[in-house]
Amino acid sequence: MGAARRFVVFTLMGIGAGLIVMLIVMRQATYDPTPSLSPEQFYAALEYWKAHKIPNYDIEVKVTGPQAATYRVEVRDGEAIAARRNGQLLLSQRTFGTWSIPGMFSTISRDVEAIEQAAAEHKQRPLILRAAFNAQYGYPERYRRIDNGSRKGGDSIAVTWDVVEFRVIEPTETKE
Repeated sequence: MGAARRFVVFTLMGIGAGLIVMLIVMRQATYDPTPSLSPEQFYAALEYWKAHKIPNYDIEVKVTGPQAATYRVEVRDGEAIAARRNGQLLLSQRTFGTWSIPGMFSTISRDVEAIEQAAAEHKQRPLILRAAFNAQYGYPERYRRIDNGSRKGGDSIAVTWDVVEFRVIEPTETKE
């Protein structure tokens, strides 16, 4: 084999190996380890939360996507009593519960219902849902919602939330 031919062969092998490594790196960089969420898994997680729900907790949720923000909510006796968005106190009490555990389950529920309705009508699945639930308490630790762009021909839109902190608040003892 001539020197020029060896050069071409080794160059092509190098380019091929480089492409393979690049594809592996790109796959790792964009891989989402969050498991797919089926309606059955959602309803099981919801029932687990209902059976083990915590009445008093503080939760911090980081949201990424078109309306990225960090929310912090205080829940006492099962009711959201205060909420902050990016450190700023939210003033409308009706918005406090959005990032409480029941509020998060309510949001996921609407997405699951959209998938169930599409399946019943034999339509394209409008969303891709992924979720991971806390093993001890059952709340959604991570949720990823991908709108597949079926509306108005737009691109896919992904929204992700991650629970950054979940702290159970022990009830204070009353003095008699």
